[in-house]
This record gives sequence, C-alpha cells and structure tokens, in this order.
Amino acid sequence: MTLSTEGLELKSASRPVRAAVELVSSMRFSISLLTVICIASVIGTVLKQHEPMPNYVNQFGPFWAEVFGVASLYSVYSAWWFLLILAFLVTSTSLCIARNTPKILVDLKTYKENIREQSLKAFHHRAEGLLVETPDAAVGRIGQMLKHGGWKVRLQQRETPGGSGWMIAAKTGAANKIGYIAAHSAIVLVCVGGLLDGDLIVRAQMLFNGK
Repeated sequence: MTLSTEGLELKSASRPVRAAVELVSSMRFSISLLTVICIASVIGTVLKQHEPMPNYVNQFGPFWAEVFGVASLYSVYSAWWFLLILAFLVTSTSLCIARNTPKILVDLKTYKENIREQSLKAFHHRAEGLLVETPDAAVGRIGQMLKHGGWKVRLQQRETPGGSGWMIAAKTGAANKIGYIAAHSAIVLVCVGGLLDGDLIVRAQMLFNGK
C-alpha cells in the first residue's frame, strides 16, 4: 500500500471549501508548516528570548531591534504567528492521520490473495518457472520457506483450466506502517504541547473571561 500525500476530497461542499480542505490535509502542506516551525525554532534558540529591550538595542541597533520586535522574534514561542502555524500543523497532521489510518489498518489484514492470474502477469516485476513437483508438495515447501524467512503466508486453492492449483500470498513489514501513525501522532502531541506552553490558555482567558 502506498500512503497518499494528497489531501481529503470532500464531495458535498463548495469548490473553495473543497480546495481549502484538500490543501490543509495534504502532506506537502504539513511538511511546509513543519519547515517553517523548524526555522522559527532555530531563531528562538539562537536569539535570547524575553530579554529587556535595551539589550536588543545594544546588540542590533535601534532600527533592527524595532523590526525584530514587530516580528515578535524576542518571544517566538508565544508569538501569534507561531501559535497559528502550530494550530494549522496540528489540524493538517491530524487530517493526514485520519485519511491514512483506515487504509493502514485494512492493509495490515489484507494479503490480496484474490488477485487474478491475468493481473499477476501484467505486473512489471514478475517471473515464471516450471516445477517438477506436484502443486500440493510445492505449496507446502514454498509456504514453509516463506514462513521461515519471516513472511506471513496465506494459501488459497483455485480451480484452473489445467486442474486444481494454489495461490500463495505472502507479506512482511506491514506492521512497520504503524510507525507512520506513531510518528504523526507524536508531531500532533508535541505541537499541542507547544500551543499549551505558548500562553494560549491565558490569552483565551483574557479574551473571553476578562482575565
């Protein structure tokens, strides 16, 4: 299974809404936001945060100290634009997880043993060979060989024009796709932590509760 990098496609919404949802839920949008977050974090690490303004004036001069102050570079992690990017990154990554998780869970249980012989012959990477042993003996030997190699095997007996035959479906590494869910969930968790640590709750209380 190839994980989709495209966004969600809504069926019953206006064109601008569909385009916006597709963009926000796409992998390229998440990567772009993550890149901006990384650059902003580097600035917040290199530039001392929450220092008295005269310190910045002495370091950068009056003009650039004022410019950096307007851009909130002295308090990057609580700047409105940084928190907004974090919120969009949480939304985008969550939509990516919601889009791909069902496909991953289905793929964990699927062996695709029902593929037709004609479809297999249409594959680019394929090979054919002739075995001298009987189908039952061949399927037992090949199945055991694959199992010893760490593959999960499923057998399907079929009726062919030449008689009874077997379809051997095997897969390995499917559980590695759980790493996709874990990695993206970790990004969401870290970003939510950044939102909570960025004075977001206090600002909400100031806005709605008059704190």
